[in-house]
Amino acid sequence: MEGTNSVGRVGYQLEPGRQAGWTFVVGRGFIAALPDDTPSAVTATLAALVTAPHVEAEALVALLPLGGETPTAHFAVIVQRAPTDEDGIPVSVIARGDVAVDVFSVGGSRRFSAGGIRPWLLADFRSVIGLTIGFAGRPVVPAAGLGSGHPFGLGSVDATTLFWSLSDLALPAPAPADAAPGAADPPDDPPDDATIIHAGGNQSPADADTVLGRPARATPRAAAAHPVRPAEARLRFRLPNGEEIPLDRPSHVGRRPRPPRIASGAPARLVNVDSPTSAVSGTHLEIRQEGSSVVVTDLGSTNGSIVIPPRGRRLRLHPGQSLTVLPGTTVDIGDGNIIEILPAAGTTPAQ
Repeated sequence: MEGTNSVGRVGYQLEPGRQAGWTFVVGRGFIAALPDDTPSAVTATLAALVTAPHVEAEALVALLPLGGETPTAHFAVIVQRAPTDEDGIPVSVIARGDVAVDVFSVGGSRRFSAGGIRPWLLADFRSVIGLTIGFAGRPVVPAAGLGSGHPFGLGSVDATTLFWSLSDLALPAPAPADAAPGAADPPDDPPDDATIIHAGGNQSPADADTVLGRPARATPRAAAAHPVRPAEARLRFRLPNGEEIPLDRPSHVGRRPRPPRIASGAPARLVNVDSPTSAVSGTHLEIRQEGSSVVVTDLGSTNGSIVIPPRGRRLRLHPGQSLTVLPGTTVDIGDGNIIEILPAAGTTPAQ
Protein backbone atom coordinates (compact mmCIF):
# COMPACT_ATOMS: atom_id res chain seq x y z
CA MET A 1 0.00 0.00 0.00
CA GLU A 2 2.97 2.24 -0.58
CA GLY A 3 2.16 5.71 -1.86
CA THR A 4 2.73 5.62 -5.62
CA ASN A 5 4.32 2.29 -6.51
CA SER A 6 2.77 -0.69 -8.32
CA VAL A 7 1.01 -1.82 -5.14
CA GLY A 8 -1.29 1.17 -5.17
CA ARG A 9 -1.78 4.84 -4.44
CA VAL A 10 -2.46 6.46 -1.06
CA GLY A 11 -3.93 9.92 -0.65
CA TYR A 12 -5.24 11.84 2.35
CA GLN A 13 -7.80 14.60 2.77
CA LEU A 14 -7.95 17.20 5.53
CA GLU A 15 -11.23 19.08 5.39
CA PRO A 16 -10.82 22.85 5.85
CA GLY A 17 -11.93 24.14 9.24
CA ARG A 18 -12.31 20.67 10.70
CA GLN A 19 -10.14 18.78 13.13
CA ALA A 20 -8.37 15.90 11.44
CA GLY A 21 -10.04 13.24 13.58
CA TRP A 22 -7.69 10.42 12.54
CA THR A 23 -4.02 9.55 12.49
CA PHE A 24 -3.37 7.21 9.57
CA VAL A 25 -0.28 5.00 9.66
CA VAL A 26 0.61 3.72 6.19
CA GLY A 27 2.98 0.75 5.79
CA ARG A 28 4.11 -1.37 2.88
CA GLY A 29 1.42 -3.93 3.60
CA PHE A 30 -1.00 -2.26 6.01
CA ILE A 31 -2.93 0.88 6.88
CA ALA A 32 -4.06 1.71 10.42
CA ALA A 33 -6.54 4.44 11.36
CA LEU A 34 -6.41 5.68 14.95
CA PRO A 35 -8.11 8.65 16.65
CA ASP A 36 -5.84 11.68 16.39
CA ASP A 37 -5.66 11.90 20.19
CA THR A 38 -4.15 8.40 20.45
CA PRO A 39 -1.05 8.44 22.68
CA SER A 40 2.04 9.05 20.58
CA ALA A 41 3.69 5.92 21.97
CA VAL A 42 0.98 3.77 20.37
CA THR A 43 1.26 5.53 17.04
CA ALA A 44 5.05 5.25 17.15
CA THR A 45 4.84 1.50 17.76
CA LEU A 46 2.82 1.04 14.58
CA ALA A 47 4.96 3.50 12.62
CA ALA A 48 8.02 1.41 13.41
CA LEU A 49 6.50 -1.36 11.28
CA VAL A 50 5.81 0.63 8.11
CA THR A 51 8.74 -0.88 6.20
CA ALA A 52 7.92 -4.48 7.19
CA PRO A 53 6.94 -6.51 4.09
CA HIS A 54 4.03 -8.14 5.91
CA VAL A 55 2.36 -7.86 9.31
CA GLU A 56 -0.73 -9.84 10.32
CA ALA A 57 -3.81 -7.80 11.15
CA GLU A 58 -4.26 -9.49 14.52
CA ALA A 59 -0.62 -8.70 15.40
CA LEU A 60 -1.27 -5.01 14.72
CA VAL A 61 -4.41 -5.03 16.85
CA ALA A 62 -2.46 -6.69 19.66
CA LEU A 63 -0.34 -3.52 19.84
CA LEU A 64 -3.39 -1.37 20.61
CA PRO A 65 -4.66 -0.89 24.18
CA LEU A 66 -8.23 -2.23 24.03
CA GLY A 67 -8.88 -1.94 27.77
CA GLY A 68 -7.67 -0.05 30.80
CA GLU A 69 -7.99 3.65 31.49
CA THR A 70 -7.27 4.84 27.94
CA PRO A 71 -8.55 2.17 25.53
CA THR A 72 -8.46 2.63 21.78
CA ALA A 73 -12.22 2.78 21.31
CA HIS A 74 -12.14 3.47 17.57
CA PHE A 75 -9.74 2.08 14.98
CA ALA A 76 -9.39 0.32 11.66
CA VAL A 77 -6.58 -1.94 10.49
CA ILE A 78 -6.30 -2.95 6.84
CA VAL A 79 -3.82 -5.59 5.66
CA GLN A 80 -3.08 -6.45 2.07
CA ARG A 81 -2.88 -10.15 1.15
CA ALA A 82 -0.95 -11.88 -1.61
CA PRO A 83 -2.41 -11.10 -5.06
CA THR A 84 -4.42 -13.78 -6.86
CA ASP A 85 -5.42 -14.18 -10.50
CA GLU A 86 -8.65 -12.26 -9.86
CA ASP A 87 -9.28 -8.58 -10.48
CA GLY A 88 -8.05 -6.68 -7.44
CA ILE A 89 -6.29 -8.09 -4.40
CA PRO A 90 -7.40 -9.77 -1.14
CA VAL A 91 -7.64 -7.45 1.85
CA SER A 92 -8.37 -8.07 5.53
CA VAL A 93 -10.13 -5.34 7.52
CA ILE A 94 -10.53 -5.06 11.30
CA ALA A 95 -12.77 -2.32 12.66
CA ARG A 96 -13.92 -1.08 16.04
CA GLY A 97 -16.07 1.88 17.04
CA ASP A 98 -16.97 4.90 14.91
CA VAL A 99 -14.92 4.13 11.82
CA ALA A 100 -16.02 2.88 8.42
CA VAL A 101 -14.07 1.40 5.54
CA ASP A 102 -15.62 1.59 2.08
CA VAL A 103 -14.35 -1.41 0.12
CA PHE A 104 -14.42 -1.11 -3.67
CA SER A 105 -14.36 -3.96 -6.18
CA VAL A 106 -14.93 -3.94 -9.93
CA GLY A 107 -18.66 -4.41 -9.36
CA GLY A 108 -19.27 -1.69 -6.76
CA SER A 109 -18.60 -0.78 -3.15
CA ARG A 110 -19.57 -1.95 0.31
CA ARG A 111 -19.28 -0.05 3.58
CA PHE A 112 -17.82 -2.09 6.41
CA SER A 113 -17.99 -1.04 10.07
CA ALA A 114 -18.08 -2.76 13.43
CA GLY A 115 -21.64 -1.65 14.19
CA GLY A 116 -21.02 -1.67 17.95
CA ILE A 117 -19.64 -5.22 18.02
CA ARG A 118 -16.84 -5.70 20.54
CA PRO A 119 -13.98 -6.26 20.88
CA TRP A 120 -13.72 -5.76 17.10
CA LEU A 121 -14.97 -7.12 13.77
CA LEU A 122 -12.75 -8.66 11.10
CA ALA A 123 -13.55 -9.23 7.42
CA ASP A 124 -11.67 -10.78 4.53
CA PHE A 125 -12.46 -9.30 1.09
CA ARG A 126 -11.29 -10.50 -2.31
CA SER A 127 -10.93 -8.55 -5.54
CA VAL A 128 -10.42 -5.19 -3.82
CA ILE A 129 -9.35 -2.28 -6.05
CA GLY A 130 -9.75 0.58 -3.60
CA LEU A 131 -10.61 1.73 -0.07
CA THR A 132 -11.65 4.86 1.74
CA ILE A 133 -11.32 5.16 5.52
CA GLY A 134 -12.88 7.70 7.87
CA PHE A 135 -15.78 8.38 10.21
CA ALA A 136 -18.80 6.12 9.81
CA GLY A 137 -21.20 8.99 9.07
CA ARG A 138 -19.36 10.38 6.05
CA PRO A 139 -20.88 10.11 2.55
CA VAL A 140 -19.80 7.26 0.30
CA VAL A 141 -17.22 8.44 -2.22
CA PRO A 142 -17.89 7.42 -5.84
CA ALA A 143 -15.33 5.06 -7.32
CA ALA A 144 -13.95 7.84 -9.50
CA GLY A 145 -12.95 9.65 -6.29
CA LEU A 146 -10.55 6.95 -5.10
CA GLY A 147 -7.67 8.94 -6.57
CA SER A 148 -8.51 11.96 -4.41
CA GLY A 149 -6.42 13.58 -1.73
CA HIS A 150 -2.80 14.58 -1.38
CA PRO A 151 -0.45 11.73 -2.38
CA PHE A 152 1.29 10.11 0.55
CA GLY A 153 3.98 7.48 1.05
CA LEU A 154 5.04 5.52 4.12
CA GLY A 155 4.59 6.98 7.59
CA SER A 156 1.79 8.67 9.55
CA VAL A 157 -0.43 11.63 8.75
CA ASP A 158 -3.36 13.37 10.46
CA ALA A 159 -6.38 13.64 8.17
CA THR A 160 -10.15 13.23 7.98
CA THR A 161 -10.19 10.61 5.19
CA LEU A 162 -7.66 8.30 3.58
CA PHE A 163 -7.94 6.96 0.03
CA TRP A 164 -6.17 3.89 -1.33
CA SER A 165 -6.47 2.46 -4.83
CA LEU A 166 -4.61 0.07 -7.09
CA SER A 167 -2.66 2.10 -9.59
CA ASP A 168 -2.58 -0.56 -12.30
CA LEU A 169 -6.32 -1.29 -12.53
CA ALA A 170 -8.97 0.87 -14.16
CA LEU A 171 -11.50 2.10 -11.63
CA PRO A 172 -15.22 1.55 -12.24
CA ALA A 173 -17.02 4.37 -13.96
CA PRO A 174 -18.97 6.67 -11.62
CA ALA A 175 -22.74 6.29 -11.41
CA PRO A 176 -24.72 8.27 -14.00
CA ALA A 177 -25.67 11.79 -12.94
CA ASP A 178 -29.35 10.89 -13.09
CA ALA A 179 -28.96 7.84 -10.87
CA ALA A 180 -31.38 7.74 -8.01
CA PRO A 181 -30.01 8.89 -4.63
CA GLY A 182 -28.85 5.94 -2.59
CA ALA A 183 -28.25 3.81 -5.68
CA ALA A 184 -24.91 2.78 -4.23
CA ASP A 185 -24.73 -0.16 -1.89
CA PRO A 186 -26.32 0.67 1.48
CA PRO A 187 -23.84 1.48 4.25
CA ASP A 188 -23.15 -0.55 7.36
CA ASP A 189 -24.21 -3.89 5.87
CA PRO A 190 -21.99 -6.96 6.14
CA PRO A 191 -20.19 -8.03 2.99
CA ASP A 192 -22.31 -10.01 0.54
CA ASP A 193 -22.07 -13.78 1.02
CA ALA A 194 -20.02 -13.42 4.18
CA THR A 195 -19.71 -15.51 7.29
CA ILE A 196 -19.81 -13.38 10.43
CA ILE A 197 -19.15 -14.21 14.05
CA HIS A 198 -20.53 -11.84 16.68
CA ALA A 199 -18.32 -12.42 19.70
CA GLY A 200 -19.68 -12.16 23.21
CA GLY A 201 -18.01 -11.99 26.59
CA ASN A 202 -14.35 -11.38 27.28
CA GLN A 203 -12.31 -13.05 24.58
CA SER A 204 -8.83 -12.69 23.25
CA PRO A 205 -8.46 -11.23 19.76
CA ALA A 206 -7.70 -14.71 18.44
CA ASP A 207 -11.19 -15.84 19.42
CA ALA A 208 -12.92 -12.61 18.53
CA ASP A 209 -15.11 -11.48 15.67
CA THR A 210 -14.32 -13.00 12.31
CA VAL A 211 -15.77 -12.54 8.84
CA LEU A 212 -14.91 -14.91 6.04
CA GLY A 213 -16.23 -13.29 2.89
CA ARG A 214 -16.24 -13.49 -0.87
CA PRO A 215 -15.97 -10.32 -2.97
CA ALA A 216 -18.31 -7.52 -1.92
CA ARG A 217 -19.77 -7.59 -5.40
CA ALA A 218 -19.48 -10.28 -8.08
CA THR A 219 -17.58 -9.37 -11.22
CA PRO A 220 -19.51 -9.85 -14.49
CA ARG A 221 -17.84 -13.20 -15.20
CA ALA A 222 -18.50 -14.45 -11.67
CA ALA A 223 -22.10 -13.25 -11.74
CA ALA A 224 -22.93 -15.64 -14.54
CA ALA A 225 -21.55 -18.57 -12.57
CA HIS A 226 -23.18 -17.55 -9.29
CA PRO A 227 -26.50 -15.81 -9.96
CA VAL A 228 -27.92 -13.82 -7.10
CA ARG A 229 -30.53 -15.72 -5.16
CA PRO A 230 -33.79 -13.76 -4.63
CA ALA A 231 -34.00 -12.40 -1.11
CA GLU A 232 -37.41 -13.95 -0.62
CA ALA A 233 -36.24 -17.46 -1.57
CA ARG A 234 -36.89 -19.77 1.36
CA LEU A 235 -33.82 -21.68 2.52
CA ARG A 236 -33.87 -24.99 4.40
CA PHE A 237 -31.82 -27.19 6.68
CA ARG A 238 -31.40 -30.96 6.82
CA LEU A 239 -31.36 -33.09 9.97
CA PRO A 240 -29.20 -36.22 10.38
CA ASN A 241 -32.24 -38.41 9.63
CA GLY A 242 -32.63 -36.73 6.23
CA GLU A 243 -35.64 -34.61 7.14
CA GLU A 244 -35.57 -31.20 5.49
CA ILE A 245 -37.14 -28.25 7.31
CA PRO A 246 -37.96 -24.94 5.59
CA LEU A 247 -36.85 -21.71 7.23
CA ASP A 248 -40.25 -20.10 6.99
CA ARG A 249 -39.85 -19.30 10.70
CA PRO A 250 -37.09 -19.69 13.29
CA SER A 251 -36.30 -23.22 14.45
CA HIS A 252 -35.03 -24.23 17.89
CA VAL A 253 -33.04 -27.47 17.76
CA GLY A 254 -32.15 -29.55 20.79
CA ARG A 255 -32.69 -32.61 22.92
CA ARG A 256 -35.91 -31.13 24.38
CA PRO A 257 -36.26 -27.68 22.79
CA ARG A 258 -38.44 -25.01 24.32
CA PRO A 259 -39.81 -21.81 22.80
CA PRO A 260 -38.15 -18.54 23.85
CA ARG A 261 -39.54 -16.83 26.91
CA ILE A 262 -40.03 -13.62 24.96
CA ALA A 263 -41.18 -14.29 21.42
CA SER A 264 -40.79 -11.79 18.59
CA GLY A 265 -42.39 -12.46 15.24
CA ALA A 266 -43.43 -15.96 14.21
CA PRO A 267 -43.32 -18.62 16.95
CA ALA A 268 -40.25 -20.86 16.80
CA ARG A 269 -40.51 -24.37 15.38
CA LEU A 270 -39.27 -26.91 17.96
CA VAL A 271 -37.04 -29.58 16.42
CA ASN A 272 -36.02 -32.61 18.51
CA VAL A 273 -32.83 -34.57 17.87
CA ASP A 274 -31.54 -37.72 19.57
CA SER A 275 -28.66 -37.33 22.00
CA PRO A 276 -27.91 -40.57 23.91
CA THR A 277 -25.02 -39.01 25.84
CA SER A 278 -26.79 -35.67 26.43
CA ALA A 279 -24.04 -33.87 24.50
CA VAL A 280 -26.83 -31.84 22.88
CA SER A 281 -28.45 -29.37 25.23
CA GLY A 282 -32.18 -29.22 25.74
CA THR A 283 -32.51 -26.09 23.60
CA HIS A 284 -29.18 -26.01 21.79
CA LEU A 285 -29.34 -24.05 18.55
CA GLU A 286 -31.55 -21.52 16.78
CA ILE A 287 -31.62 -21.43 12.98
CA ARG A 288 -33.35 -18.57 11.19
CA GLN A 289 -33.26 -16.97 7.76
CA GLU A 290 -32.21 -13.33 7.44
CA GLY A 291 -32.50 -12.06 3.88
CA SER A 292 -30.60 -14.47 1.63
CA SER A 293 -28.47 -15.89 4.45
CA VAL A 294 -29.03 -18.01 7.53
CA VAL A 295 -28.21 -17.02 11.11
CA VAL A 296 -27.34 -19.80 13.53
CA THR A 297 -27.21 -18.98 17.25
CA ASP A 298 -25.92 -21.12 20.08
CA LEU A 299 -28.62 -20.77 22.74
CA GLY A 300 -26.30 -21.14 25.71
CA SER A 301 -25.48 -24.81 25.12
CA THR A 302 -23.16 -26.70 27.43
CA ASN A 303 -20.80 -28.03 24.79
CA GLY A 304 -21.01 -25.37 22.10
CA SER A 305 -21.53 -25.79 18.37
CA ILE A 306 -19.00 -26.38 15.57
CA VAL A 307 -19.69 -24.53 12.31
CA ILE A 308 -18.01 -25.78 9.14
CA PRO A 309 -18.36 -23.32 6.22
CA PRO A 310 -18.19 -24.59 2.63
CA ARG A 311 -14.81 -22.82 2.52
CA GLY A 312 -12.59 -21.79 5.38
CA ARG A 313 -11.72 -23.06 8.81
CA ARG A 314 -13.95 -24.72 11.39
CA LEU A 315 -15.44 -22.25 13.84
CA ARG A 316 -16.66 -22.92 17.36
CA LEU A 317 -19.69 -20.98 18.51
CA HIS A 318 -19.48 -20.17 22.18
CA PRO A 319 -22.71 -19.90 24.21
CA GLY A 320 -24.75 -16.96 22.99
CA GLN A 321 -22.78 -16.37 19.80
CA SER A 322 -24.44 -15.96 16.40
CA LEU A 323 -23.10 -16.71 12.95
CA THR A 324 -24.40 -15.72 9.53
CA VAL A 325 -23.73 -18.61 7.14
CA LEU A 326 -24.22 -19.65 3.55
CA PRO A 327 -25.94 -22.73 2.16
CA GLY A 328 -23.51 -25.64 2.20
CA THR A 329 -22.48 -24.90 5.80
CA THR A 330 -22.84 -27.69 8.36
CA VAL A 331 -23.28 -27.31 12.13
CA ASP A 332 -22.20 -30.08 14.52
CA ILE A 333 -24.05 -29.88 17.84
CA GLY A 334 -22.83 -33.20 19.24
CA ASP A 335 -23.71 -36.90 19.35
CA GLY A 336 -23.45 -37.14 15.57
CA ASN A 337 -26.07 -34.45 15.01
CA ILE A 338 -24.72 -32.59 11.99
CA ILE A 339 -27.17 -30.09 10.52
CA GLU A 340 -26.71 -29.00 6.91
CA ILE A 341 -27.88 -25.61 5.65
CA LEU A 342 -29.52 -26.06 2.25
CA PRO A 343 -30.20 -23.60 -0.56
CA ALA A 344 -33.69 -22.72 -1.67
CA ALA A 345 -35.40 -25.30 -3.86
CA GLY A 346 -34.11 -25.17 -7.40
CA THR A 347 -30.76 -23.55 -6.49
CA THR A 348 -27.36 -24.90 -5.52
CA PRO A 349 -24.99 -23.91 -2.73
CA ALA A 350 -22.36 -21.27 -3.40
CA GLN A 351 -19.10 -22.81 -4.55
